[in-house]
Amino acid sequence: MNGNVLVLDLTHGGEILAKEYAQRGCEVTAVDVYHTASEEVKNSLTSCGIEVLDAAPARTFDLGILPIHCPDSYIGKAKLVKRLTSHEAVGQLASFNFPTVEITGVWGKTSACHILAHILVACGKKVLLHTSRGRGIVSTEGTVILKDKVSIAPPAILDISKFELDVDIGIFEVSLGGTGLANIAAITSLGNNYAIAAGTKKAFDGKVQMIASARDTVVYPHEETNLWAPHVSQGVKTVTFGGGDVQLILPDKLVLGKQVRAQVITPEKSYEVKLQGSYLVPSYLIALSTALGCAYALKLDMDKAVSSLASFNGVPGRGEVLKEKGWYRIIERNPGVSAGSIAWNLKTLEDYYAQTDIGVALDPVNAKVCEKLDLKEVNALLSADNCVTGQYLMNMPGFDNPGFRRIDGFTDVRGKHATLMCCTKEGYL
Repeated sequence: MNGNVLVLDLTHGGEILAKEYAQRGCEVTAVDVYHTASEEVKNSLTSCGIEVLDAAPARTFDLGILPIHCPDSYIGKAKLVKRLTSHEAVGQLASFNFPTVEITGVWGKTSACHILAHILVACGKKVLLHTSRGRGIVSTEGTVILKDKVSIAPPAILDISKFELDVDIGIFEVSLGGTGLANIAAITSLGNNYAIAAGTKKAFDGKVQMIASARDTVVYPHEETNLWAPHVSQGVKTVTFGGGDVQLILPDKLVLGKQVRAQVITPEKSYEVKLQGSYLVPSYLIALSTALGCAYALKLDMDKAVSSLASFNGVPGRGEVLKEKGWYRIIERNPGVSAGSIAWNLKTLEDYYAQTDIGVALDPVNAKVCEKLDLKEVNALLSADNCVTGQYLMNMPGFDNPGFRRIDGFTDVRGKHATLMCCTKEGYL
């Protein structure tokens, strides 16, 4: 491989791509378009003979690599003979000697990955699991952590492919789209089809690339069939969930902390399973359904797959239910905390669990994240909900908003509500 390559964005794994192209004999220019790269990253690129700039130069490049969410304006006066997204570049550069599953979507992708790993281990598989919660190998012997802080940007998959790992299957959470490498490519949901690339594109533009580049089987919500089906390549199989091939049905009314009797229906058979009360089961409906859809696509023993869910206790920090003395605490501690996720859990608590005295406590800037929590949007949401009887904000000295009461920690409002939802926005880059 030769030629000159322009890599835009050093925040979401661009340095991995830049080094790979340099190692393959290309002349590489890497541009820190968001001006967030550390001196350590820049120096490591320079030491590999890579030119590092703050803006794209007015030159012609044989190949340009841009994340799907990167606006074209960052190309500036550079001219690109050929252009690839980061997802497409990884698809050309990486390879695995074991089957893989890639999962993307607006809601529940991290949880779906962990649930699928749980199912696969119950079916006797040794699993490489890569999500925003970290990278590890999961088996019947437990979990071996390989890396605790990782990105779910597509270049992370290229990074993973460099290691020789003794596993049966890999499960990768991927932001926005897919690489085309996976045997199973799954979308949890399109959700609100939010804007990306400075408003010039939509989430659909990223996720549809996962469908179009899939090599074996695609898995997506039955209700989104009209969106995705036209983009499925000839010869690629389709599995839908929430109807179609796999449907998970929950009772209408539940009790916090109590087991949930669920039914799973496939074309071949109907199954029953009792799900644990240690997590908000209805909030996991999309994640559970996606994982079951992937299990069905992988042709696993569905008796084992469904029954394994009885021992799944939820993903720590994702709708976690803790029973206190006379009240309940709900833990949301993850990068996906937003007005939308809070609204989702409130609806679950109110509609399924009949909760009418809910306090919501926020820690909005626990870590440096790509998307900060929109406090005005959250305030408007909570103020319009009659079941929210308290709004609290942590660690924000000087923040003046009459909708929130400032607290030093979640313990300041312990026992003040029948249910307290504690939301901490953590993150990855």
